[in-house]
Amino acid sequence: MLINKKKPWCQHPRNRRSKRLVSGIVASILTLQGIMALVPSQVYAETADLSLRNWHASSHISVPTIKPSWTMQVDNYLDMYDTYEGHHAIAEEGKVFTFADQQLIAIDARTGKRLWSYGKDLQPYVTYGNGVVYGLSADHMPFALHAKTGKLQWKSGTSTFIDTRLRTEVMIPTSDMLYAINGSVTFAFDRATGKLRWEANEPLADGHGTAYLEEADGVILRTFMVQGALSSVQLNAYDKKTGKKLWGHFGQGEALTIKNGLVYSIDYYSPQLLDYQSVPDRKVIVNAYNLKSGIQKGSREFTWKLEHEPPYEYGRGGVFLSGGKLYIEQGNQVAEYPFDDYKTGEAPLRTLSSPYGEEWILLGVVQDRLMYRDYKTGEMKGVKLANGQAVVLSGDAPISQIDVYDKGMYRAQRNGTLLGINILTAKPVFRVTTGADLHESTLKTGDMVIIQAEGKLLGIKIPASLR
Repeated sequence: MLINKKKPWCQHPRNRRSKRLVSGIVASILTLQGIMALVPSQVYAETADLSLRNWHASSHISVPTIKPSWTMQVDNYLDMYDTYEGHHAIAEEGKVFTFADQQLIAIDARTGKRLWSYGKDLQPYVTYGNGVVYGLSADHMPFALHAKTGKLQWKSGTSTFIDTRLRTEVMIPTSDMLYAINGSVTFAFDRATGKLRWEANEPLADGHGTAYLEEADGVILRTFMVQGALSSVQLNAYDKKTGKKLWGHFGQGEALTIKNGLVYSIDYYSPQLLDYQSVPDRKVIVNAYNLKSGIQKGSREFTWKLEHEPPYEYGRGGVFLSGGKLYIEQGNQVAEYPFDDYKTGEAPLRTLSSPYGEEWILLGVVQDRLMYRDYKTGEMKGVKLANGQAVVLSGDAPISQIDVYDKGMYRAQRNGTLLGINILTAKPVFRVTTGADLHESTLKTGDMVIIQAEGKLLGIKIPASLR
């Protein structure tokens, strides 16, 4: 699941002198026959006590500016609840589904033509699956619309509202079900009729659920934040037909992968018991559980030692699976391990240097590059898997939003522009004027990208070099 929860400045202070100088004139004292003559005093402009320039912000990238194919006014996402962040607009089937005047509307992604509208006073949440658009009524009752016509297929009589300020309201359609998540509660609706099949709550989570849900072989997996002597994530499994809880394991995160009836999950609890400041030993534990019974069937440990002397920092902890390889951040490097045939204690296949420093977070692999994000600035950089070469993906203004599709990186900036950058060459291809300071996720359907600015959408045809 991909994939809505930032700046070091290059400073060049000017050198100061203790006395002011007048260009071209030197104040001198002349002595003539015992008489002292002084150069008349002058009035000078005041100088700043401190003057700093952001050299990066002064650079401007010369790149063709293209005009949007269309622009449409919509409800401003900045006026919506954070609960629905990232879910108030989607692009599918060559259409954009979003909200205007609290109605759900469909827009032709190529032309910007409004195709249909539905409802009133709706919650600003929309999702899509198999030709059907799903939303929430004002009283949090799910409904289903035909994506092409906007015709209502059903509206549930069950509200998913939960009276908690910690709501994580998400709907996830599958082949035959629509799951609604709200905090620690899971609702399962029949996708064809909207009838509620079951509802399940994890009481130990006290409303603290994550947005993760995965369905596999008749089992539903979810994660929750559970508090105790040590707080940690907990992985639960439920029967798909009845909602009965099959098992739960404290300290286990969402599934890395599910293969041959086994769930592979990272143990986040055991490492908390180590004395990280005084001991250089580090490890990542991946446990394997039977999907239906929860019985542990194995465990793999990936171990290493930090360099230098104590006290040791906790360190960055990026771990992810991609292309059958497990990548683990280990101090100033990333180790790559085979996943399927790994045996505890084996050395990594290779290591790649992390060239960017502590503020950079490892996100995953995109286009055969390890992708990093600066948690302070939001900037992104990469490292090529082929040779470990660093890749700089910069713009010419601070970031508002970044999204990557195929070879294209769409960098919405806080100077009212968006840059389209080729992620393989790291070169900007085009610029669009958005006129907005802040932006939500850039969407894509077919050969169109949809820019979400403040209170409007802009449709852009993707240049061939970014497809």
